Amino acid sequence: MAGISDQDLAYEIATNRSYLQALERRLARKNPEIAVSANERYVDNVPRGERATIGPLCGRVGLAGPDRHLGVAFYIGTRYLNSTDWDYPVINWAARAAKVFFDPHAIHELDHDVVVRRTLTARGAEVVHASDDWVVTVPVEKSPLKPGKLNVPPAPPRRQTTRRAGSTPSSARTTTSTDHPAGQTPATRQEASPAPPPRPRKPGKKPTPAAPTASGATSAKKGTAGRLPLPAKPADLATWHPNGPLVVAFSGDFRVDPDAIAAVRAVDVLRHLGRKRRRVLVVSAWTTPIPKIVGRIHTAAALVGLPAADVPKVITVVQETDWLVGIAGYPRFTDTRKPDKLDVGRYVQDLVEQAVQLCHRRLGWAHRAVDLSVKLKVAYEVIRMGGVPTEPLRLGRYSAEWIETLPPFRSAWGQLRYLALFAQLVTSLKGPDSQQPYGHVIVHGEHDFSGLACAVLSANNPTAQWTVLTELTGPGSPTTDKRRMVNLVERLGVADNRREIDVIAVPGAGLVRHTIALPRPKSVPAPPPESPDRGPQPTEHRQRSSAAIDLENGMRAVDAVRYALHAPRTEAMTSVLATLQPDQYRLVTQPPTMPLIIQGHPGTGKTIIAVHRAGYLVNEETTKKSSIPRVLLLGPTEQYVRHVSRTVRELDPTGAITVKSLPEWLAELAGLGTTAQPGEGTAEDVGGFIVGLAKHAVLECQKQPEWKASRLPDKIRIAYEAIRSSSDPDGRPPTSQTEQRWIETLPPFPKAWGKRRYLPLFAQLGLLLSDRQSRYGHIVVDEAQDVSELEWEIIQAHNTSGRWTIVGDLNQRRRLDINHLDWHQLARRLHILPDAELFEPEVVERGYRSTQPILDFANCLLPSTENQPCSLQTEGPEPAVIRASTPGKRDLRAVTEAGRLLDSYPGGTAAIITTDPEAIDRLLLSDRWRRADTASGAGDWTREERRLAVRTPDSARGVEFDGVVVVEPRYFVRQEEFTGTLYTSLTRANRELVVVHSKPLPDPLTHR
Repeated sequence: MAGISDQDLAYEIATNRSYLQALERRLARKNPEIAVSANERYVDNVPRGERATIGPLCGRVGLAGPDRHLGVAFYIGTRYLNSTDWDYPVINWAARAAKVFFDPHAIHELDHDVVVRRTLTARGAEVVHASDDWVVTVPVEKSPLKPGKLNVPPAPPRRQTTRRAGSTPSSARTTTSTDHPAGQTPATRQEASPAPPPRPRKPGKKPTPAAPTASGATSAKKGTAGRLPLPAKPADLATWHPNGPLVVAFSGDFRVDPDAIAAVRAVDVLRHLGRKRRRVLVVSAWTTPIPKIVGRIHTAAALVGLPAADVPKVITVVQETDWLVGIAGYPRFTDTRKPDKLDVGRYVQDLVEQAVQLCHRRLGWAHRAVDLSVKLKVAYEVIRMGGVPTEPLRLGRYSAEWIETLPPFRSAWGQLRYLALFAQLVTSLKGPDSQQPYGHVIVHGEHDFSGLACAVLSANNPTAQWTVLTELTGPGSPTTDKRRMVNLVERLGVADNRREIDVIAVPGAGLVRHTIALPRPKSVPAPPPESPDRGPQPTEHRQRSSAAIDLENGMRAVDAVRYALHAPRTEAMTSVLATLQPDQYRLVTQPPTMPLIIQGHPGTGKTIIAVHRAGYLVNEETTKKSSIPRVLLLGPTEQYVRHVSRTVRELDPTGAITVKSLPEWLAELAGLGTTAQPGEGTAEDVGGFIVGLAKHAVLECQKQPEWKASRLPDKIRIAYEAIRSSSDPDGRPPTSQTEQRWIETLPPFPKAWGKRRYLPLFAQLGLLLSDRQSRYGHIVVDEAQDVSELEWEIIQAHNTSGRWTIVGDLNQRRRLDINHLDWHQLARRLHILPDAELFEPEVVERGYRSTQPILDFANCLLPSTENQPCSLQTEGPEPAVIRASTPGKRDLRAVTEAGRLLDSYPGGTAAIITTDPEAIDRLLLSDRWRRADTASGAGDWTREERRLAVRTPDSARGVEFDGVVVVEPRYFVRQEEFTGTLYTSLTRANRELVVVHSKPLPDPLTHR
């Protein structure tokens, strides 16, 4: 770890200020554009004119030498900044190139060039700390992070970004991936893999002339390069070289009849096939009527003595679409819109293979009988989600865009645009027809086949015997599109052992031979062995004892992390992009289609992951050309919303993230003007059966004459009273005794309206009655362990895509009677995965917030079978347990201890967590404390520029403080009948914990 000089730190401070000023100038323009043309090489970014949000720099990467696009160093920031306005490029934190900073162990094309990563810790507009992680030690004079003169001129006038016709973006010029839409191949396909050099000729042997004879026919001698001589006329191609592949390219004028060649070829190859493979498939993509081709086949069969009754048994003639329908098993088309290029790209085949292998491995399909329809649905949904938690699919640029467009299985099944996808899925799940394999396949009109349809054809032709009739030449021209021919040969796998194939061009009456050599496949290097300093994966965590885990293993910027952990806490979450760890970054940047459920102990960074995940989902680098989704981030309390809002504003460039507390959001759905009054109800108040009762009540009330003229609150009142006071048994849906008792306990509407225990019921009624309903493309739920079954029903109704990020800790549940017992139950309830056996929650275990002494004290409340969490903060004061003789002295001591904590951590925060906040409020008021501004939230007090928070166990969820005083733990357990609430309250402290009590402590804390 190298120290940072004052000069370097001053430079980074000035850099961050100038960066923010440059962004502000851009934002002041009418149509601001925040983009970096130098980033196109690595991040596939096309400059866009979208509005950006101010945010600090978080890091700087130095390279061994100047990169043509990024120079010798580049910054990581919340937004792009044009390199012409800056001394170094600024990369968006969600871009592909940023991975080299956030996840040093990930494979990236810049890996070998990185010399140093500098982490910049900022508070607001000020860089307060910087630390270097050196990958390669270099002399000081060769350091890529030497200070330089800042040059941030005024923003230039906006220029329209144009690209020459026919030019290729830089990202396409350098990619080696096969992930591209149908009909598009990387421009460097042949450049990157040049054809092999010509073989040396034997001495004294003349080269074979490549030009045709005067008559137009090629007269190659037998034995030249191992090729058979061409026939004299095009019609003889039907019987030429029956035991080998044949590719014939016709001109556009069709002076030679390809239908006749296909018919005669089908009959002729039968005579040369073995008895076991005596089947020929003719698949046509041309508009020639199938009966016409069948008629010509019957004519040719009669000439060689093949009975007409036997022809359908050995020769199958079918249109391409009908053949794919037979493979996929489509019952009928529900939508006949044709696929676009993304739907039939060759990368789809790779995704299908990945998904099928994943399902076979995780679900054991090879060892148990599973219906094909079930397999098909599960594999499709795995593709649509981009994999499963803990095992994502390998996605490229186009495949990531494509899976974003996939609808659920029930909508996709039957659509023409997804026919080739389902045919490929069925082929991969079943394999080709092994009972009666085709001995030869004739493709009639290959140029109209998509890349994915060719993949299905190739998979169903295990003998690799082909006849391809296609159109690759211009009318009357002997020239051919060689790139198109290479693409054809690669797609179908039509080649001999030397990876060569003859393409016979038929420009008119003559023939021209073109020998196509396939590019040699590039050797794919084996992935590097797992680095010894890479952090253990979630499954490894669960198999190892927490005491044996080296918490710094796999971390980056450890010095910066420790600096941030010891900094005073503030009411608002500060930017943590700079110290985002590799395991957190991998969860944050999972594909948007990937459902995530994240389990973690207190202080393990779950909220950081949730907030940055929401920011990643709406980032311009993630959305690319697709529309930016609306994301709902739900937290437990209004204090939580205030805690995360500033960071959300920094990460969200478009205002697409809606941050709400669950009670506030439910109150809005119910039409309440204010937040509901606190108070817990029974398990029946939030039972799933209420949905059925509410729907029945609304249907019955709609029959009343005054219903249509009523406002929403009046409709809710009428429906509520219909549930409560209906005495006619026939007027209610069938109910159990439990439900009937709950209905009888409902108070009159004026007493129930505004109470927290009935808020889910009123929200459900509001959801059913409202004409305007907000829909979200992704929903992130923090503290999800406290969401009840009825609340999940309401949340799920607003999730149009079924995409979830769910974060929580089952050990912090406030109640056991209203929540799911484990994450697997919740996954099944929300239909997160098509097969429950595929599900596995992500687990984060490295503790950041509380010191180890605090965690050891709180861990006494955990079950003995639960993993004991560990913290990076190994040192800190032992929790103080203070016994008072009376409740009055107890509360007075709590206030005194809170004042001491504020003195011990100047500039930080402290909180008193109690079940009786009114008693604490009275003491504070008598001690010259004053309530803080209402904008800061109820329960906050100030005196002499010091700030003290008074929280209940419920309102303390999801926030943190430097010091915490917990008052009377016995009441936490007695009130909630579960230790989850007390466990949450004890772990709100970052540095110091004090427990004040006058009653006996709960048993786990007494016997610790």
